[in-house]
Amino acid sequence: MKILLPIYITLAISAVSTTCVKEGDLNPQNYNDSTVSAYIRTWSIPRSVQPDDSSYWKADMIKGEYLSDLIISFASISKADGFSIYLPEAAPNRFYNIWDEVAALKQKYPKLNVTLSVGGYNEGGFSGMADDPVKRAGFVANVCEWLEKHNLDGIDIDWEYPVGPPWGQQIPSRPSDRQNYISLLQDLRDAMNILGNKTGKRYSLSTAVPASSWFLTRNDVKAAAKIVDALKLMTYDYYGGWSSRTGHNANLYRNPRDTSGWSTDQAVTAYLNAGIPSDKIMLGVAFYGRGWAGVTKGSNANTPGLYQSYEYVPADGYSWTDLKDEYLPPDSGFTRYWDDTAKSPFLYDDDIWITYTDEEQIKLINAYAKEKKLKGVFTWEYAHDMSGELIKLLADEWL
Repeated sequence: MKILLPIYITLAISAVSTTCVKEGDLNPQNYNDSTVSAYIRTWSIPRSVQPDDSSYWKADMIKGEYLSDLIISFASISKADGFSIYLPEAAPNRFYNIWDEVAALKQKYPKLNVTLSVGGYNEGGFSGMADDPVKRAGFVANVCEWLEKHNLDGIDIDWEYPVGPPWGQQIPSRPSDRQNYISLLQDLRDAMNILGNKTGKRYSLSTAVPASSWFLTRNDVKAAAKIVDALKLMTYDYYGGWSSRTGHNANLYRNPRDTSGWSTDQAVTAYLNAGIPSDKIMLGVAFYGRGWAGVTKGSNANTPGLYQSYEYVPADGYSWTDLKDEYLPPDSGFTRYWDDTAKSPFLYDDDIWITYTDEEQIKLINAYAKEKKLKGVFTWEYAHDMSGELIKLLADEWL
């Protein structure tokens, strides 16, 4: 395969150390000061908040004053050539072009960084691309073309995962991905520095990482942290429809009754103990919940339904918008409970049990991130709360 690379990519691969951008030569907002990020989907948003002429979000729906970064999610890696990227869900149509909305958003909020995330759960193109130096160079070149063409401010790599857990994973993976992951990040950083010399911007680079200790032992996270501006620690999805019993989606601390789950504090502690600088870690916040049906109360009166078996999963998650409209008290038939040990709320109606994130927990997450001197917070994802209520709470402590 012959790939023609732009000159700044060729230089990046061969001799990048002499072409770094000065830290002062930045886009309107210095990424080192970025503290509140939100991923936002490229597929249709919840029906209850859709604009009249589109099923997708529009620029005027985004409250950019509460954000330092908006992350367009996700671009995928083409199976045809194995390296170029595309947006699988947001192809332009007569009613919508996502890049028109991005341009309008940047015009309204000139200090807002808008970045692009490549990957997402089950994106299987990373291993083959990163293992082939020619394809990896083609990927880096294509990313830089997107950055320049769409006036973007950076790239986020959501490779889930380079070297996966001991029990295996669905996407292709090879042992050499431990080094290939670092090579990919370094090639991107080098090429974006050179592109920045041309455009006068410093492009951000981040990577999403799981809240799991196995990732730290099987991947070179310390090397990754030296290259990227931020590790986005996905501190959620501790329990879900794949679990054998109910449990918190994003508890801050571990409840001693939880014999198999995890917590945000455990995840942060593991990364810090592994030598990751605290100011490279951004803490994830879930704007959605998960639920189970056929859940009995159990023996603990203060936390009924918690860590109990269930009959089935009634829905594929609940957005904050759904929760407000249908499930939060007082008119829903549900009661809100608070696990004061785990610092996590849940809803229960003697049958359906829902774990979610609310205002009380967000305030505690903010305080925890500040106490640990973390870089900031981010959310998956904005379309779960188009009203901006939860993102405003995050921003109140950071911006």
